[in-house]
Amino acid sequence: QLPMSQTVYVLRYSLPYESTEMVSVYSTLRGAMNRLEMMDLHDSFDEDETVTIECMEIITEEVSLERLNNIRKHYANKENN
Repeated sequence: QLPMSQTVYVLRYSLPYESTEMVSVYSTLRGAMNRLEMMDLHDSFDEDETVTIECMEIITEEVSLERLNNIRKHYANKENN
């Protein structure tokens, strides 16, 4: 079971002549950087290609429900005032 929230690293790789991108998700920044090192070792990174690494949060259903309920309370209180 995941903790209430967890940080992950999303690596996106796109080619200039394709409209799609490859997306990989890593549990650590080091894991994403290892993927970059693999590309370097394979000499598979060209000048027009794009690689980005984003730090994102995985949010559990419980946390998302709590956030939703907080917004509902906010609007309910706003209507009552």
